[in-house]
Amino acid sequence: MLSRQLILSLYVPATMLALGQSMVAPVIPGLTKSFEVSLSTASLAFVATALGALAATFPAGYLLDRLGRRPVLLAGPVITAVASFMTPWSHSFVELLFWRFLVGAAAQVWQQSRVVVISDTAPRHQRARQMQWMNGMSRIGQLVGPAVGGFLAAGFGLWIPFAIHAALTLLAIIPSFLLVKETAPGRRGRDEEDAELAKQGWRPVIAYLMTYQMIVFLIIQCAATLARGGQEYGSLNLYAVYAYNVGPGVLGLMNSAALVFGVPVPFITGYLMDRFGRRAVIAPCFCAYGSALLIMSLTAFFPLPFSFFMFSYVLVQATQGTTGGTMQVLGTDLSPPFGKGRFFAIWRMVAQVGATITPAVFAFLADHVSYGIGFVYLAVCSGVVALGVARVLGDTLTQVDKGDRDAAQQARASSS
Repeated sequence: MLSRQLILSLYVPATMLALGQSMVAPVIPGLTKSFEVSLSTASLAFVATALGALAATFPAGYLLDRLGRRPVLLAGPVITAVASFMTPWSHSFVELLFWRFLVGAAAQVWQQSRVVVISDTAPRHQRARQMQWMNGMSRIGQLVGPAVGGFLAAGFGLWIPFAIHAALTLLAIIPSFLLVKETAPGRRGRDEEDAELAKQGWRPVIAYLMTYQMIVFLIIQCAATLARGGQEYGSLNLYAVYAYNVGPGVLGLMNSAALVFGVPVPFITGYLMDRFGRRAVIAPCFCAYGSALLIMSLTAFFPLPFSFFMFSYVLVQATQGTTGGTMQVLGTDLSPPFGKGRFFAIWRMVAQVGATITPAVFAFLADHVSYGIGFVYLAVCSGVVALGVARVLGDTLTQVDKGDRDAAQQARASSS
């Protein structure tokens, strides 16, 4: 779990990339506001990032099978660095949307390829820990980033956090050029049967995705991304800026305070998911997150003091952190032993559809109904996930061996 290769090619890059990304997070709402656009229009900056991630899911998955894991993994951070550096130099809101779109696409490429490599190489009873510890290291990187980014933007200019983000991203990926090896079946000679199925293209993957279990999983996955409300893209920060007129400095400190509580969470959930199963962790975490969203809705329904909003903000961010990465663990458990890149292309596309539309849905509800109803909508989506995992999907860790056998049989039947 703590080998030199994992530390330098997984945990260190995750920390540095998250540090840079979190530095620009509290700056973006102010940057969008400088173009004198409404809340609904400003949310397009985050929708553009989500659209970029959505657009990248399908080609990234295909290229992971077609070209291999390594070249796709290395390309993502390079594109991220260029796009982030160019963001503050946008001459129009449309240009800003273009660079945020590219940042989202590049981040999806790196994340998707990194998870596929873990799926290829990690033992099943260590998979949750590797993935969640990667998320935990990302949270460590995010711990000081918002406060530092907000301070630098307020004191030295909006472009500084973006330039540092670009530099950190390039530095983070250097060890991967030396340490990351190709892990795709058929390119490293691991399993001839899996490699042969992979050569058959989309047909066996589609057949596997049409099974009842996978349809249920995809519905739950979509609900999970809807429940997060685009918070990874800044919807909650937009609420703080537009409803409470919070500046980048205060917003950065609030993000950091939330992350202090959330840093240990992925390390704990990763261990618990490997030790006690996925369901025992995921359902309670989404229940807690949904409850926090209902508490946040009170700040919109009633004239509560700013101190209550700050408490609710930290609570929502912290509980949302307990759900992070859990769907990825479920997806890798359920991924077939063949055509993983193609499977990820469809699975992550479904996930990103939810991530793409939910900031706009939240903004629409906020503008045309109320902020409170928007938070209630997110809480309902979170409840769907908890109920679906607890009562319908079951525990994928105990099902994974049987799932692999069924997937191979289904693929052989479809190709015959």
